[in-house]
Amino acid sequence: MKSLHFFVRGAAVVVTGLFWLSSTLNAETLTYSEVDGEIRVTHTVVITPAAPGYRLELQSRHAGGGMVRQTFRVAADLSTLAWTFSDPGRQMELDARRLGNDIILSGSFRGSKVQEKFSAAGPPWNQLFQMGLPPFVRSGKNSHQFRSIGTQGPGELKIGKFTVTRSGEEKVILADHAVAAVRLRIALSGLLSVFWHGDYWYRKGDGRFLRYRGKNRSGGPMAVSELIAEKVDH
Repeated sequence: MKSLHFFVRGAAVVVTGLFWLSSTLNAETLTYSEVDGEIRVTHTVVITPAAPGYRLELQSRHAGGGMVRQTFRVAADLSTLAWTFSDPGRQMELDARRLGNDIILSGSFRGSKVQEKFSAAGPPWNQLFQMGLPPFVRSGKNSHQFRSIGTQGPGELKIGKFTVTRSGEEKVILADHAVAAVRLRIALSGLLSVFWHGDYWYRKGDGRFLRYRGKNRSGGPMAVSELIAEKVDH
């Protein structure tokens, strides 16, 4: 799936839900449906409490076959500690983790070895920002920055900086129900913002990611991804 909003694949480079889990100690499953022109993808995220924060497992299944799998370990503040990425179709297998003052990326891509080191200083590493931005949503602040590692495009296998801007509050319709939401604009930082941006909606009450709208690739159609199911696994 050529999608910035779940894979951070583009030019630069997914809570009271989560906070609630910290008290119930139950896993939670979220399902999102994406439409990008002729491309149809179902994203399933399983969130499980795991000290010092949470473990997330993301499976992205294409309607025509094929699946991309990712895992994330995040701290209590939802910043990323470790990430794995498996896309057999592109022969890409990655493992990244924060070690001291560095973020170490290793693995393989189309038969070639991958080995990169990035500084952990600066904006936080937030690889699956759909699940990592609720603290910002709930803070009331107007802007925020984070970094993510790209898996496609000019930012492939690099770490890029993104800027988040609060656009206001509005109602979104999900399954025929109006939901109070906070709208965010996420873009590549600085002059690179002309190459990509997307609009993201988060539930006002708990910061849950609800919907994305933007172009996943230059010249492509407008893509939309939205929450279609959420459940607590008892």
